Amino acid sequence: MTIESRSRTEINGATRLIAIIGDPIEQVKSPIFYNRMLADAGANAVLVPWHALPDTFDVVMKGLLETRNLDGVIVTYPYKQRALAFATSLEPMAERLGSVNVLRREADGRWTGGMFDGLGLVEAAKSRGIAAKGARVQLIGAGGAGSAIAYALASEGAASIAIAENDIPKRNALVDDLKARYRDCVITPGCVGLKDVSLLINATPVGLNDGDGLPVPIDGMTERTAVIDIVPGRDTELLCRAAALGCRTLGGSAMVEGQTGIVLRFLRKIEANEAPAGGNAAAERA
Repeated sequence: MTIESRSRTEINGATRLIAIIGDPIEQVKSPIFYNRMLADAGANAVLVPWHALPDTFDVVMKGLLETRNLDGVIVTYPYKQRALAFATSLEPMAERLGSVNVLRREADGRWTGGMFDGLGLVEAAKSRGIAAKGARVQLIGAGGAGSAIAYALASEGAASIAIAENDIPKRNALVDDLKARYRDCVITPGCVGLKDVSLLINATPVGLNDGDGLPVPIDGMTERTAVIDIVPGRDTELLCRAAALGCRTLGGSAMVEGQTGIVLRFLRKIEANEAPAGGNAAAERA
C-alpha cells in the first residue's frame, strides 16, 4: 500500500512529536494517516512509531512523558490498559472503560487520557456504507478496543450486540453496563448464529500473526454480513474468507483512519473544521 502526502512540512528543531507505542509496532499504519493530515494542516508535528517490550513498557513511557517536545502518545496493542496508569485525568469514555488509546500533554505538564477506538470504527464503517443504526452485531473481544466499539455501536442505535470474550467476568461486566445504559439495544453474552448477524467485528489480536486462524467459526455466514477486523496492517484469514463469500469487509487501517481527525483534534493539532470526523474515506483495507 502506498499513500503519499499531498503536502510536506520540513522537520526541524521546533517540530513537535507524537509517539505511537505498541508491541509489535511495524504493522501500524497510523503514521501514514496522521502525518498526511498533519502536513495538510500545516502543523509542525510528526507521528513516529515507538516499540516497547512488555518488561520495559513502564520505563519507556516514563521517558516519553518526560520528553519536552512530545505532545502526545497514541497507544496500541497490547498497552491500552497499562497506559491508563500514566494519565493524570481521563475523558469519560476512557474512565468508563479503564483504558486509553491516546494521552495528551496539558499546558501544566499533566496528561489527559482518551479512548476513541469506538468512534473511529463507527465513522470508518459509516463512510463505507456500513451503518451501526439497526445493525445486529456479533462482537468478538471485550478488551479496551472491543468495549469502546460496543459502547459506540449501542449509542449509534444498533439493534442488538452479542459479545464473545474468553474472560467471562470482563464480558459480563461489559454486558451488564451496556444493558443498564442502552435499554433499546438487546445485549447478550456469547455467540449467536451468524446467519442472523448483519455485522461481525473481530476486536481481538487473533489474525495478527500468520497461522492464527479465525477468531470464531464462520459457519452459516452469508454475503449479507459485513465483516470488520481491527487487526492492523494485514488481510487476516477472517477478512479473506469473508471477501470470498462476497461480504463487505473493512480492515484495521480503516479504524485508524476513522479516528485520525478525532485524535488530532483531541491533541489540538488541527482545528475542528480541518478534517471530517471519519478522516479521508479513501483508505485502503489493512
